[in-house]
Amino acid sequence: MKRTTILLGATAIIVAAACSEQTPPPKAQPKPATAQPAVPSRAADAGRATDARPGDAHLGMMEKYAIWKAKKEADEKLATQLAADEKARLIKFDKGKLPKHLALLAFEKNTRKTLDQALERLNGKLDAADQLKKLAASQRKAIEKQAALLRAMDPKGGNSNVGTDHDVSLNLLANDYPEAIVAFFQGETKPLADVRAELDKREKKISSWLDEVKSSK
Repeated sequence: MKRTTILLGATAIIVAAACSEQTPPPKAQPKPATAQPAVPSRAADAGRATDARPGDAHLGMMEKYAIWKAKKEADEKLATQLAADEKARLIKFDKGKLPKHLALLAFEKNTRKTLDQALERLNGKLDAADQLKKLAASQRKAIEKQAALLRAMDPKGGNSNVGTDHDVSLNLLANDYPEAIVAFFQGETKPLADVRAELDKREKKISSWLDEVKSSK
């Protein structure tokens, strides 16, 4: 009996120990978080401050269009006025140089006429190219003289409305036009057609402008 009692007691102690090891300790309860005061963002403050300003309401589509239209009309009016002022300035300058402009235009027409007559006269001849080159060389000095007169009219440039057109025409007559005629003798027609079209355009612009200058008050 005593041995049985001792065994039972020992068994009870072992079971109790095992139970105590398997039972987890109670978890610590988390401390309640302390509520932090809300900090307003700077963007929100700025937004509220902006909204709070008087007269800062958002514009509607009609208001925006009216502003855009007014600005566009003002810009167009300014551009028109500036263009008119610039045209008046150019007319005033060229009116004072009108006789020289007319003399330049007449020279350009006569020089071209001489080259065109040479083309008709020499076309088909064996020495046509050589004779045309000699003619162009004989005209060069006179063309250079007219170019010098043109530069003297407007030394700094930009004061005449047709100064550039004169300059281009003189260069074409001195170089491109004779070369295009020689190419025509060799069967190439496009260079001559191109140079003639350019000269026609420049001559038309100069003539039209000088007519306007003549009639201006």
